[in-house]
Amino acid sequence: MEIIFRKLPDNRHDLEVGDRRGPDVRLMSQATGPTMPHDLVHAAVESALAITDGFWGAMARGATFEGFEPTTPTRHRRSGLKVLRRGGDAVMRAELHVNWAYRVWSGLSTEGKGAGRSPLDDRQVALACAALDGAAERWAGLGEGETLTWRW
Repeated sequence: MEIIFRKLPDNRHDLEVGDRRGPDVRLMSQATGPTMPHDLVHAAVESALAITDGFWGAMARGATFEGFEPTTPTRHRRSGLKVLRRGGDAVMRAELHVNWAYRVWSGLSTEGKGAGRSPLDDRQVALACAALDGAAERWAGLGEGETLTWRW
């Protein structure tokens, strides 16, 4: 699967996803966040930790997520929802792993009320943080209108 992130003006981005099971899809202009797109954070951490059943793994299998639209009109959307119903727990587990790694990498608190125990061991945190360093560097190096291609 190929994911193309495009840097847009005003700290925004869009992305296109192709070569996956199911129709090619795109996510129109979104706020990028303080460092890089959230979906790029997922790609970096899920790749580094070999999470194959998280957000991007589900997307590769044809899952449909809110906000993503087919690049060409299609009538069939239910099959993407079926993928999510079968793998939703794994996608949520990956979300927790990615969010924890991002908190550590960003220097945000991982202690206190509501934080809970880390779902990652020290080795996983180190791998994820190194991957986030690389993704952030690649994203920061883009000019407006330029793209970053991620192969999944």
